[in-house]
Amino acid sequence: MHLLSARMEDYLTTIYRIREALGVVRVVDIARELHVSYATTSKILEKLEKQSLVKRVKYHYVDLTETGREIAEKVIRKHRIAEQFLVKTLGLNDLESHHYAHYLEHLPDELISKIHSHLGYPTTCPHGNPIPGYTVTYDTIRLTEVNEGEECVVKRLLGELSILLEFTSRYSIRVGVGVVVVSKTSSSIKISLNRGVEVEVPRRIARLIMVECAIR
Repeated sequence: MHLLSARMEDYLTTIYRIREALGVVRVVDIARELHVSYATTSKILEKLEKQSLVKRVKYHYVDLTETGREIAEKVIRKHRIAEQFLVKTLGLNDLESHHYAHYLEHLPDELISKIHSHLGYPTTCPHGNPIPGYTVTYDTIRLTEVNEGEECVVKRLLGELSILLEFTSRYSIRVGVGVVVVSKTSSSIKISLNRGVEVEVPRRIARLIMVECAIR
């Protein structure tokens, strides 16, 4: 049995989210997401590796072991159910729900289960990411793959990474919002939201926004 501090769990869930969003996990991405130094991140990863919770894939890359993933999924499940509660019951926005769910993800399993039941057993969080335990099928592409002039609807904000939610919350880009790609450059995607507002989205952000196109 692994008894981990909330901080150590944060590292496991961060690896889970980055892998969900980008497919691979670099140490520098973990450090950036958790707002700590590369050296601090490396030390914590060494401790988690000794507990067989993470593994080095390459020198600068890591992944979760099966046990590490099980722990991360348990916390992520609670977190995403808590997010739905905070949005649907208290009316918090995407960024607020993600922030405060960190405090609720350590509640007892029984209480989280009752909250999940009360909400009608949602299968995804407010950001469109699946709640562990459910298989959700998506017919989506990254915003960076959308052609100029195409209409689409935001379906998922990958991994709920902080750099993404801070940007999307600022411009009210959320699941269900319609967008049209106005123009594309090597560094950004200009979109028009369904209320007529144009936003310049950096490609590093746009690649984390999954959309469903009207016609493909």
